[in-house]
Amino acid sequence: MKRRDMLGMAGALPALTMGSRLRAAEAMAGRPGLEPTAPGLFEPTWSSLSRFQAPDWFADAKFGIWAHWGRQCQAEAGDWYARHMYDEGSPQYEYHVKHCGHPSRFGFKDVINAWKAEERDPDH
Repeated sequence: MKRRDMLGMAGALPALTMGSRLRAAEAMAGRPGLEPTAPGLFEPTWSSLSRFQAPDWFADAKFGIWAHWGRQCQAEAGDWYARHMYDEGSPQYEYHVKHCGHPSRFGFKDVINAWKAEERDPDH
């Protein structure tokens, strides 16, 4: 082995170690977006969430939440849908195959083209 090869391998070691740490952390946490939640006042349904009313103090609170709404939300099948729909065995992959067909024939580029904002009501 040449010195140059050794240095190249040594330089790649931190990246490889970080990758395995990330994979291990993901495995320990389960698949992203599927972590269990504690029981509470609401169910994970639109009808349940529509019963929510913000408390009076919320209007004057200095509190912000960033939320994205757009083409990437079309499938309504969890965060990172565009990534996980290609990951065989993931819930998003199973959902996509069941509802849209195999991702090689109907990919994310097709999913986002189905998105329309016809019911958008920002004042609501």
